[in-house]
Amino acid sequence: MYKLLPILLFAYSLAITTADIYDNSYALIIGIDKYENVQPLNYAVKDAETIQDILVNTFDFPKNNVKLLKNEEATLLNIKNSLSEISSSARENDRVLIYFAGHGDTYDLPEGGEMGYLLPIDGKKDNLFATSIPMNDIKSISSMSNSKHMLFLIDACYGGLLTIGSRGINPTTPNYIDKITKDKGRQIITAGGRGEQVIEKSEWGHSAFTLNLKRGLKEGNADMDADGYITANELGLFLNKKVTIDSDNQQTPQYGRMTSQEGEFVFMYSENTVVIQDKTTDAKLDLLLSKVERLEAQSTADKTKPDLKVNPDIQPSDYPLMVSYGFASQIALTRHQLDKRVVFGIGFGYETFKCNHHKLDDEGNWMLTPGDCIGEHVYVRPFVGYYLIPYSKTNIFNPLILFSVYPAFEEQKNEELGLKDRGTEINYLASLSSQFVVFKYFGISYGYWMAIAGAQYFNENGELYVDKYEFFNGPLISLDLIIPFSKNKD
Repeated sequence: MYKLLPILLFAYSLAITTADIYDNSYALIIGIDKYENVQPLNYAVKDAETIQDILVNTFDFPKNNVKLLKNEEATLLNIKNSLSEISSSARENDRVLIYFAGHGDTYDLPEGGEMGYLLPIDGKKDNLFATSIPMNDIKSISSMSNSKHMLFLIDACYGGLLTIGSRGINPTTPNYIDKITKDKGRQIITAGGRGEQVIEKSEWGHSAFTLNLKRGLKEGNADMDADGYITANELGLFLNKKVTIDSDNQQTPQYGRMTSQEGEFVFMYSENTVVIQDKTTDAKLDLLLSKVERLEAQSTADKTKPDLKVNPDIQPSDYPLMVSYGFASQIALTRHQLDKRVVFGIGFGYETFKCNHHKLDDEGNWMLTPGDCIGEHVYVRPFVGYYLIPYSKTNIFNPLILFSVYPAFEEQKNEELGLKDRGTEINYLASLSSQFVVFKYFGISYGYWMAIAGAQYFNENGELYVDKYEFFNGPLISLDLIIPFSKNKD
């Protein structure tokens, strides 16, 4: 029976993906073994490299967005510049993870408080303020970033953890995953408190903290309720228990929030990752099965919102409404997204043209002759589209396929022949385009379109009719006004 568990976990996790929650992911990873002024460590660099591997290969962090500073690279100046760079790079629907493996220390404040410091490779314990990174700076950086979620994983021991408590939204709250991923969150987990030491063992090849980070994240053991994703709160509870045990009570990880916001940093497995968790009771399997059943029931019952991702908790929000004007086809259109991939909308177009018309010959047959013919073409073009990659992954390349079957209304008149009539045709269009976001509320779309459209002529009774269908194609370019749109908050 237990063999079913990894399969079910994998299938369940596919219902929600990283792209459903975040547009992009960033990480700064720091590992220091060879300190210049304090006792060296043995496995901090290896710990940092392990976390880099887990983020990129297990949790869909883009490799180019993960920066690793090791030993001599991890100077005070480099760390501060990297913290500033990563915090400013992240946008409002992105996540940022900061990992530090090295020494921490605590300074007693004159009025009885204490301040925690992280030591760079050139840090000095006898001059912490001038040579190290105070936790006040970390908190300031977390407040300055536009990112939705930030998580600090600090494999160092120190006092003065600047948090305001660790309570968040109860996991039993309806639409829990939707709520915790909408609100901002600033969370921190540290390896231990003041006076505790970072425990490393050769048999582990890691510190106790990072060893259990690996077990909790890569092996999935921090997914304590077996729902297919790991929140920072779950990870903090897991580390608090496991590190305390493995270190023989010499260090106890601390977890907290740096702001009052209730958002949760979420780890979602990449699509090609199969997690085999260490679950040993029928209760765990029953819990998972009950969650799957509830998920299916909610998907069927809740039809008041678009349900494109199977899980009704993942609903469209924060997707833009776009109004565009296309030069080549003289079309104005409005489109709105249901989620990060699916889009729908309607377009309107108008054009005038000169035309040739049929004329009766001596035998009563119509023949094609040039004439003073003027035509007007109006169409209403509803369409659906699909982004080949989730929208907002980049600002330059986000290919969108659009399809449309639409009515067109045409009026032609030839004063020389005394002909005038209106006709209707059904046309077909497909396009492939990409949008370049010039700035937040303005973009330029470019691409190519193809259409099959009717060609209308006058018949012997002087009435317009669709004589044949013709193929048209050409480049596409439009100016886009990007209007932010959010659903009502709960």
